[in-house]
Amino acid sequence: MSSESESGWDNLRNYATHINRDGFSYYGTEFYARSHTPASTAQSCLVAKRQPRPHEDESEAFYIVQVVHYGLQPVKTKAVAKGALLAAFGGAKTIEVAKVKYLADKKQEAAKEEEKRNKRKRDVESAIGKFLQDGRGEWPVKKGKTQLAKLQASGELAGKFKVIAPFLTERWPDQTQEIMWLKLCPSSTTSHLWGAFDFGVVSGVVRSTAPLPTRVGESAAFLWRGRESGEGESTFGPDNVVRITFLGEGKLTAKMDWDMGNFDFAGVKLEGAQGKVLPKSLREWKATWRRVNSRAYERENIERWGKWGGDGDDAERPAGSDTTEGGESDRDEGGSEDGYDSGFNIAF
Repeated sequence: MSSESESGWDNLRNYATHINRDGFSYYGTEFYARSHTPASTAQSCLVAKRQPRPHEDESEAFYIVQVVHYGLQPVKTKAVAKGALLAAFGGAKTIEVAKVKYLADKKQEAAKEEEKRNKRKRDVESAIGKFLQDGRGEWPVKKGKTQLAKLQASGELAGKFKVIAPFLTERWPDQTQEIMWLKLCPSSTTSHLWGAFDFGVVSGVVRSTAPLPTRVGESAAFLWRGRESGEGESTFGPDNVVRITFLGEGKLTAKMDWDMGNFDFAGVKLEGAQGKVLPKSLREWKATWRRVNSRAYERENIERWGKWGGDGDDAERPAGSDTTEGGESDRDEGGSEDGYDSGFNIAF
């Protein structure tokens, strides 16, 4: 036979077995090569040449620092530190970094304090506004009077004013139950303004440090000396400043600097005789001013300890331009001796 069909080979190979060896297969006249993918190291249970580094626990210092980092109770050993961290984080708990929490808390506190300050400011402005509104019309002033002489003649710069000071009332309610007041009176030369005040918790004398205002709505700067209630400790110095703005109609607003807290106040002039101030009050105010100084302060401190502080003659010499209510000069060489007039160009 010349062919497989002629020889009947096709029929015979159906009965022949496959021959397989080393991944190869032979069947009849056909030869097969079987592809083979090697098993992975994991499947073959063989150790790969490159494996991840085995887990190494952190050092003792690491855990101790972590405890401090998260604001936990400081510890000294690794085991205790790990236990503290597990206890803090266990059960799906979360803890905050101490420094981050501290900064967040401080920011929140600052925001709350700012809101309190803003609310207090609004309350003060509201109280002062209502106080001035209620006092409207008690001391009418004709419009257009802007000259200094007319301003003084209208009574804006002189008189007794009923005062409201919300900051003092809030902080010292017991000491501010009585009516608070401010008295003002120009000097005989009408170049400066003197005054006295009693705000319950603090009282004293003021004197201007610049020329008087020439128009309604302008401000005048003052220094003040006084005494605090209680032990009667004196307070004075260049930081004791008052800025008074004259609003017209017998009203004023002011800002007062005090080491116990700066505050705003407002005043409305009292009607009739209650609102008048006698010129002779100036001499008393000046005498009070000169007795509040550093020498008197030191003597009073010594006497508080039961010791003798001296004869009590602590009055300063009058300032160079001080005058009495009648116009005669109180001038004496040397001027003020406490040094607190420096830089203010004060003349009285």
